[in-house]
Amino acid sequence: MLTGHVRLGKLLFVIISIKLFIMVMFFSYDSSNEVVPPERFVIIDELLVDKSDEPSWTEQLKLIRKELPSFPLEEMLRRSAETPKCGQVPGPLNIDFSNDYWQTFLNDNLTYHIYGAYYDNREMMGEAPVVRVLTMINYYGQHEKMRYPATFCQLWFRDRVEPVVVNVTDHKLIWLWGGSSAYSYPTLLSCCLPKTNGSNAQEAPEMVSLVTQPCDKSRNLMRVTYEPDESSTAVTDVAQKQQPEQQQEQTNNTQLQRKPLRFMVCLKCMDFIYRDLSWRLIEWLELIRILGADKVVFYDCQIHPNITRVLNDYMQTSPGFVELRPISMARGEPHAMPHLQHYAMHADTLNRLLNEMIPYNDCFYRNMYKYDYIGAFDIDEVIMPLGNVTNWTDLIDLAYKVPDYQRETWNCSEWVSFCFRNVYFPAYPERPKVYKQLPSFYYMLQHVERVAEHSDRFSATKCLHSTRYTIGLHNHFPLFRADTGECEAKSVPIQYAQLQHYREPEDKTLLLDNPIIDDSIWRFQPLLQQRVYAQYERLGFLPSVEQVLIAKEQRHKDDELQLNKSISMG
Repeated sequence: MLTGHVRLGKLLFVIISIKLFIMVMFFSYDSSNEVVPPERFVIIDELLVDKSDEPSWTEQLKLIRKELPSFPLEEMLRRSAETPKCGQVPGPLNIDFSNDYWQTFLNDNLTYHIYGAYYDNREMMGEAPVVRVLTMINYYGQHEKMRYPATFCQLWFRDRVEPVVVNVTDHKLIWLWGGSSAYSYPTLLSCCLPKTNGSNAQEAPEMVSLVTQPCDKSRNLMRVTYEPDESSTAVTDVAQKQQPEQQQEQTNNTQLQRKPLRFMVCLKCMDFIYRDLSWRLIEWLELIRILGADKVVFYDCQIHPNITRVLNDYMQTSPGFVELRPISMARGEPHAMPHLQHYAMHADTLNRLLNEMIPYNDCFYRNMYKYDYIGAFDIDEVIMPLGNVTNWTDLIDLAYKVPDYQRETWNCSEWVSFCFRNVYFPAYPERPKVYKQLPSFYYMLQHVERVAEHSDRFSATKCLHSTRYTIGLHNHFPLFRADTGECEAKSVPIQYAQLQHYREPEDKTLLLDNPIIDDSIWRFQPLLQQRVYAQYERLGFLPSVEQVLIAKEQRHKDDELQLNKSISMG
């Protein structure tokens, strides 16, 4: 018994001793002498900034060309350093620029604003080959009585030191409706290439300058645009290498299986800085693509970010279908200030209308070799075939055969253009939707009510212009043509096609009549709706399911509130 107590006492003593030792060590510990392992630091020496290499010189030239399409910097820099005996190519910084995209030429008391130059060697042009220079000039008068001061074109060819100098043989005023000296007027100049003088008339010059004397040193220099149809050239080369019997067989096959005609559409300067029409633009683009348009060219006069987003998406996903080009006002309204430019365009309507001729003609001359017909439309206009015709190729075939509205053309076999009478499709916001199950964001598919009467053949008409014969374009019809056997524009009767114009008519009395249901667009409904919806979905324009449910709930509350108000008022 005693032995057990002794053992227990020893055990307790050991335990107490250990505890006392631990406490002494704890209180006597000097933490200042502790060796702390070094803390690990993550040093960030990279910022999320652009560290890409500077573009090469070739890439820089491409960027400059995109900024200023008509400025021939590449052509200037590769020229020989040898000084010509007549004239001189101005230095890149010795050119009189105006408002970004224009160059200025002074002649006598006239100011020429120059936007572009184009090589025209079309078969049906009697004066071809010719360089057309697109300008705005502060001069207006009757076409036959206008007298311009003598002007010369210095035509600069590649690998040639001396220019070829020719007279400006013609000033085609692309306007007929009056004006004053306060405005500049769209004018197309003609510089005919000589058949002799050591020049190859089939060779396109690289650049052109306007001067008052043949050997003056100019202060303007424009790139001469020449964009031939490479695919057509390749086909011609192949045909030339074939044996006669092979060519005949290919001709017969072509007649049996004719390729669709090639169509493109040119638009005027897009001025939608505040209004978002991106959703309507998608439906319009998809419809004219179904009808046969292979390309659409837009000109940027300050547009809404969503419209820019839509156009960029098309340029990425459908290369070649959509093109966006820069432009500004010729008279000098500031282009870099978008809100002021928008004001300037609407504060002076005549100036805006005069400037609209420039993008139409620039677009036409840049693309005339690659397309058979070019239309000049707005995004609220569609040339709609009727009946069993569902595309523009078949419509042109039909247009050749049908009579000209209100005009006898029994002796015509070719026409410069085919034009289509306008009819308005207003919004009619007070009327219920015709198709209640179709969302309202299908604007043209939903708006199938129109006014009863079509416009006459000259009011708001739009045309498909033959690239074989057309020279100068107004937004409604051609003002100049080759006049080599073709007739003036034909107005196609309304039972075959019409220009569907999705806006309110100028004459508000037309809205008083009961509208007519015209659902010709619904022939394209399944495909058009599918394509438009896919575009909306990819661009994120469609609301989520949650947003739809919230909107429905809010509409239900609004309806109840309106009902309660009606009951209380009763």
